[in-house]
Amino acid sequence: MNELLNILIVEDSEEDAMLVIHELRRGGFNPNWQRVQTDKELQIALNSQTWDVMISDYRLPGFNAPAALEIAKQSQKDIPFILVSGTIGEVLAVEMMKAGANDYVMKDNLNRLPEAVRRELRDAQVRAERKQAQKLLQTLASNIPGMIYSFVQYSNGSIAFDYISFGCLDLLELTPDQILENASLCFVQIHPDDYPGCYAAANESAQTLKPFSYEWRLVTPSGKLKWVQASARPECRENGDIVWYGVLLDVSERQVALRDRKQAQELIIHNSLHDPLTDLPNRTLLIERLELAINRAKRLETYRYAVLFLDLDRFKVINDSLGHLAGDQLLKNIAHKLKTHLREVDLVARIGGDEFVILLEDISDIEKAIQITERMLIDFQTPLILNDAEVVISTSIGIVLGTNEYSQASDLLRDADIAMYQAKAQRRNSYKIFDVKMHTQAVNRLTVETDIRKAIEREEFVIYYQPIVDILGDEQSKAGQLIGFEALLRWQHPTRGLVLPKEFVSIAEETGLIVQIDRWMLYKACQHLANWKAKFATHFPIKVNINLSVQDIRQGNLIEYIDQILAQTGLEGDCITLEITESMLIENISQTIDLLSQLKSRKIQISIDDFGTGYSSLNYLHRLPADNLKIDRSFVSQMQQGNRNYQVVSTIIALSNQLGLAVVAEGIETPQQLQWLQELGCEFGQGYLFSKPLSHQTVEALLTTSKILHYIL
Repeated sequence: MNELLNILIVEDSEEDAMLVIHELRRGGFNPNWQRVQTDKELQIALNSQTWDVMISDYRLPGFNAPAALEIAKQSQKDIPFILVSGTIGEVLAVEMMKAGANDYVMKDNLNRLPEAVRRELRDAQVRAERKQAQKLLQTLASNIPGMIYSFVQYSNGSIAFDYISFGCLDLLELTPDQILENASLCFVQIHPDDYPGCYAAANESAQTLKPFSYEWRLVTPSGKLKWVQASARPECRENGDIVWYGVLLDVSERQVALRDRKQAQELIIHNSLHDPLTDLPNRTLLIERLELAINRAKRLETYRYAVLFLDLDRFKVINDSLGHLAGDQLLKNIAHKLKTHLREVDLVARIGGDEFVILLEDISDIEKAIQITERMLIDFQTPLILNDAEVVISTSIGIVLGTNEYSQASDLLRDADIAMYQAKAQRRNSYKIFDVKMHTQAVNRLTVETDIRKAIEREEFVIYYQPIVDILGDEQSKAGQLIGFEALLRWQHPTRGLVLPKEFVSIAEETGLIVQIDRWMLYKACQHLANWKAKFATHFPIKVNINLSVQDIRQGNLIEYIDQILAQTGLEGDCITLEITESMLIENISQTIDLLSQLKSRKIQISIDDFGTGYSSLNYLHRLPADNLKIDRSFVSQMQQGNRNYQVVSTIIALSNQLGLAVVAEGIETPQQLQWLQELGCEFGQGYLFSKPLSHQTVEALLTTSKILHYIL
């Protein structure tokens, strides 16, 4: 579902505004927009509703972007401001950025706009979270029976307070101005017996940058003896100064109450920076740590760090099959697993869903990050027990080595995310290291997506048909009889020529465009089959196998659409076989069984494709209203008598016989493979040994000459 976006456009050209809206829709947004072109219209619009983003042209009649930006700033609403112009130069663009604009996009490069909007929306969310945290801190400071402070130890050895709350009046009997002017006034109050321990704890915190926590006695100017407790977090600045942000509480007479309050304060702050499910740091804390790492890398030549972006493979399957409680428990287990592989200086955060990010601090080189990654991947292969079921979960990991070129935490996460998707596309439970080519590839993916949309409009897709042959024969027919075809998608690209599915189907699936393509393919294949049946009735029954994607299965009107196509083409359901990959079946097994049962009631046959490559379970396989299994070509191509692949094929055929299912072997290319499959009792096959995929015109020509009706085996 497209993301709702409230957008305020400052633009005098309605045509240009519509181009912006079109690009945002293409980028996955559902814009709710208003166009203004004067300062008064802008002020009214800003007060009329809440806006997610402002997009402004640079020059308008009697109005311009700097003026619009100033009005937006005066409204005191943190609305991301993106400049979109076709004439602005680099100098003016930089001036706008200095004035407060968040980004600029040239009108001749609008395909960058959706990602720019998404980035600014994320940054705006981070700013809102920080503002909320600051407000919380001010509230806490005014209610704490003690004082909050910021204490600095300069690199030259001198000390001072940067900030101290008014709580010092009750606690130390000193005003903030007195302490800010002379920090030693605080230290002379420390009880002589407690001074050495307090000094040692502070010195250790300065050297290790670990939190400072200590209790001691102090004597106020009026002679009162108090027990106080300090808790502070150190941070090393770029110039070498060390600053502690902390709180000093009176724990003498009200020690229990004050300690409870301190714990509540820490809990609130902790909860604002941590994921409630796994108790790992959240995105806000992660961004802070990444920014510190970026600054440290710029300051210290020897400092190296790495960012790992992890996404669990097939987590939705676990969630849907075992339930959300099991899914939550799995995430907790994963969080624990990840922490066991890290040092105290490292950080692992959960940033949403099944996505985790790891910051590896102060590493020697990329090899250290690889070693940790490989250990985690090995650990992930150990099964977990959820709801008394043994589950193996894998992960895809993207790795980015931090360099001086990085200045934004969002850029690190972006590149790690790109590398993670490269790993996921490669194979499950693997990793990829980011390089600049990956960013280029990500941009290219956007180009491919645009081309796919155009291909749908221009009807550039075509269908090729690969024969399916009876390789055993029986009393009624000899081996080699043609029984049907598998419909295979191809893209007749205007410049690249014939493009195979592996180059575009994954992108079509990610964007949801696969549904349009599959429905076109279903209609076209049925139309071809109906034409062949009318012209070559003596050759029938011949079936056509048509593949469905997981997005097709999720469509609520799939059955209705299939009924419509069968009615339009005049075909009965027994003319087609729908192929569903094994991995799709267990995403929602009950819903899948119900859907397949409805298809079976229409005499449509069901084939489980690529069998043996997914996560089959006999607990549900026997319940599926399927007609046949297709052995994946990866097993057939690597068969050697007695080897593991041979045994897998043998087991699948035996299992099919037990379940009353027919077996189709894909990718048969040699006579030896055919012989082994016949010996094992495989009934049907397809592959280059019989025929390469054929255009529908070639199929029709061969049906005319009857050359394709029987193969010599």
